[in-house]
Amino acid sequence: MSFPYADRPMWLYSRSSDKHLKVLFQQMQNLLDEAERRAYTVAGTSQDMGSGKSMARMGLKQMMRAVKGGLAQAVLVQNLTRLSHDPAILMKILEFLQDHNAVLITTESDLRYELYIKGLEKHFLRRAAQKGLRLPW
Repeated sequence: MSFPYADRPMWLYSRSSDKHLKVLFQQMQNLLDEAERRAYTVAGTSQDMGSGKSMARMGLKQMMRAVKGGLAQAVLVQNLTRLSHDPAILMKILEFLQDHNAVLITTESDLRYELYIKGLEKHFLRRAAQKGLRLPW
């Protein structure tokens, strides 16, 4: 079975606000296992422990530097909430990915459905049409 974006170098990102480190480590292990199952090329990984209410996270910044520098052309996360629960933060991250022609892939949810439910899908469809950009999924 062939998976979309298997030809793109992938960055794996996990975040957890759970106080137990094993939750964060298990989340990353699940991403690594899924990347292997899908035959993705893993360019790097980063993690954050704590809230997703800010862009000031070391692991998030590492991921963004990798995308900006062309090291990664896709980002693999468990679900959209691993980036943030805050719609404004999500928009910033997804706009960044869109601006750099990178895609976001989720392992445990339907990304487009999540974006639709949060009312964000139309924004990215309009933005893609207006700026001639690809969708970040």
